[in-house]
Amino acid sequence: MKEFAIVGRPNSGKTVFALNFAGFLGCKTVDITFRAWDGMLNCRHFALPEARRELCSPVCHKTRSVQSIILKVPVGKTSVSFKLTDTCGLAEPIHGDEEVRRGMAQTLSLVRSTDFVIHLIDAAAVSAEVLNNELNIDREIYQYGVARNKYLLLANKIDLPLARENLPKLTAAFHAAAVLPVSALHSQGFQEVKAYVAANV
Repeated sequence: MKEFAIVGRPNSGKTVFALNFAGFLGCKTVDITFRAWDGMLNCRHFALPEARRELCSPVCHKTRSVQSIILKVPVGKTSVSFKLTDTCGLAEPIHGDEEVRRGMAQTLSLVRSTDFVIHLIDAAAVSAEVLNNELNIDREIYQYGVARNKYLLLANKIDLPLARENLPKLTAAFHAAAVLPVSALHSQGFQEVKAYVAANV
């Protein structure tokens, strides 16, 4: 079974994307497997509205470990299962909370082992540093993903005017990647993401 890991900065919309994409694929409920940094597994069953209330937050680093959902996508006349894995947000500074540091380390380890990287960038918060500085975390994820050739960049929050304004700059700066504009909150652009997943499962 192929695994698609969702990575990006804190509050880029990774968990909202994961849950709403599950809903877009027809799920009313999800079984989420939480894997702590020490390998401890915990599985929970959620109705999607309950999962959104409990797992999504405007507070940074709400997600502190990897959490996976098994989903199915139509491919031809059949459906193929794949694993969609949400991760702890990545950032440049060394975080003061040990649990967050371990979560980031777990994310980096997963990026090296996963089949595909889905990289979310908050297109409404794109800065000159993201666009031009080779040493920021978004550029590093991009360069690694492009080198592996199993990478998709999602320009999130495209429902916001500033994100739409920034999209051409983002596409130009990350020109070696497929860049899909999406709104994780409103499920915009999900048909294109579904097609990408179906072509790669």
